[in-house]
Amino acid sequence: MIDLGQSKEFLSSLSNVSHLHFQIWDADEGLVFSSGPDEPAEPALEELQDFSVQIISRAAFQHIPLESGEGLFGVPLRNGQAVAGSLIAFGSNSLQKPLPDTATAPQPGRTEEMERFLTQVAEFVEDRLTSQQEMEQMAEELTDNFEQLCFYSKIASRVKSITFSGTMLQELVEELLDTMRTDMAFAKLPERPEYNALVCTQKIPEKIGDYDDFIDVLLDSIPLNSPSLKEDYFIVNDSSTTPGFTDLAPVPYRFLAVKMKHNGNFYGWMGLVSFNFEEIFRRSELRLLDSMAEQIAVVITNSDLYRDLERFVINMVKSLVFAIEAKDDYTRGHSERVCRYSLLMAERLGLDEERKKILQWSSILHDSGKIGIPESILNKPWRLEEEEYQIIKNHPMKGHTILEPLEQLASSLPGMLHHHERYDGKGYPQGLKGKTIPLEARIIAVADTFDAITSNRAYRPSKTPEEALEEMEKAAGTQLDPDLVEVFKEVFTRDLAPEQGCSVEEQS
Repeated sequence: MIDLGQSKEFLSSLSNVSHLHFQIWDADEGLVFSSGPDEPAEPALEELQDFSVQIISRAAFQHIPLESGEGLFGVPLRNGQAVAGSLIAFGSNSLQKPLPDTATAPQPGRTEEMERFLTQVAEFVEDRLTSQQEMEQMAEELTDNFEQLCFYSKIASRVKSITFSGTMLQELVEELLDTMRTDMAFAKLPERPEYNALVCTQKIPEKIGDYDDFIDVLLDSIPLNSPSLKEDYFIVNDSSTTPGFTDLAPVPYRFLAVKMKHNGNFYGWMGLVSFNFEEIFRRSELRLLDSMAEQIAVVITNSDLYRDLERFVINMVKSLVFAIEAKDDYTRGHSERVCRYSLLMAERLGLDEERKKILQWSSILHDSGKIGIPESILNKPWRLEEEEYQIIKNHPMKGHTILEPLEQLASSLPGMLHHHERYDGKGYPQGLKGKTIPLEARIIAVADTFDAITSNRAYRPSKTPEEALEEMEKAAGTQLDPDLVEVFKEVFTRDLAPEQGCSVEEQS
């Protein structure tokens, strides 16, 4: 079915300022729009339907002259190569009565005039239809590709405040030692030694020696056939009477360890050691330790899942960007470079991780709207016509429209939408000025400018980094945020100049 969108408003407005009424007939659904204030009489409506069928079947302009002197005109509406329907125009008084069997001759020149006029109106409706379909198709494809992201993001939000880290585990072990009547508390992860944690009281016998080695020896000595391992724990109530543990320390001790395990994944051990035999390990302490170990294992699992999600999303977005840049022979790798430059600036500015994540999405997707621009315009080797330039200027808004249905990217859309605003307010799409332009957009604008100048384009060769910096300095305060240009110069000197064979002296 033809989705007219804003074309209805256009045709209604056109009808109000002319003596014409317009109808659109869908090849499958019949009449889908009429701008006339009153429906024609039933016989006339049937005649119009027959007229529409004739237009669609012949796929050409049709005309029926009427006794009233008004004509009945129609052109086919195409969706790609196929005829999807018909656009019909007639005078306001043409259909007050049923269509006659015979008709008068057409007014001289009227037929040719109406054919040209209706063809132009049809082209407008077809363009809007094609654009709408392109945006809907892209949004649908992106939605399909992001189905897993939508699912994983819910999980990520739940562990966001407790993302696994060595600091978090160290703090938990310290709290464990404070709560339990024990002398040592530890967490050991064989595959993740950077997360290992060990805290002790001041009551550890001097003869024990290296505490880390002592814990490692205890864990290595746990017998694999111990019945308690079926419940994911192991306990030594008195090392002096427990075979295999008597000679591991010069003084008696108590030892309790539980597995950090979730969904069959074993991450390591969490445990306690005590040299005080006036106390024992109670069942409640075992349950508490087991509960902590299980919760930590869940957080580790979720953190791993979240990191996998990030890698998946980055790779998926790279695929999307590659598809976009494949349309332009001269900008392959552009989005990734702009993303890298932007994140280096963010690091220099001291932005927090959340802000960096927003900037990452904004920068890598900043040209996503170019997916709907013909290659003939993107790769044109000479100056663009004004109409072509207007199409290019629409890419930030088109990208915004395509990605807007994806709630996960909502915070990144402003940076993408406004990266062609100018600091002096003469940019697009909204003419924002100065600091009213989102910070992410101002950062992307600087990074985008540098990469554009230093890259080959269809209409000019690349320039050197030094020449690019000179042009950016000239644009500071007009096109670009002057403060961010200075930040980029610092980033270039520190991070980019060595890679590109430039010396610090060359930048001074």
